[in-house]
Amino acid sequence: MNEYLELISLNIWHIIATILNLLILMWIIKKFLFKPVQKVLAERQNQVDEIYSAAEKSAAQAEADRKLYNEKLEGAREEAEAIVKAATKRADRLSDEIIDKAKNKAEETIRKAENDIAQEKKKAMNELKNEISDISVQIAENVVGREIKAEDHRELIDDFIDKL
Repeated sequence: MNEYLELISLNIWHIIATILNLLILMWIIKKFLFKPVQKVLAERQNQVDEIYSAAEKSAAQAEADRKLYNEKLEGAREEAEAIVKAATKRADRLSDEIIDKAKNKAEETIRKAENDIAQEKKKAMNELKNEISDISVQIAENVVGREIKAEDHRELIDDFIDKL
């Protein structure tokens, strides 16, 4: 029975040593684990912030480009209207052949402007997709710590962007 009393008895030196061990262990963990982990998390947060700011800047640039293209399209429409009006005035004086030529030229100008705008818009979207996929591949490689196939990741990002 004496053996059992030793197991459940309170030894103040044992308690003090345990508390000191706990405090030392906590200090070591704080110094060598928490600070480096906090530093890594802060670096990753900075990287994410930079990526977001770059994405916002790209979106703002895309919006500015879209406005510019809309202005060009409006200018092309105004130009086409001027050509049509001029052709209408000449129609009173000239034959139907001259009127047909002016209308064809106006339609061709509009069609060309619309095709140019559509091509530039597709080009801008593709460049934006490529930029986003490259950035996200880099992020994924940094986070996961291993190499990811760029083709697979690019497909996922293209699907995601298309859904947006």
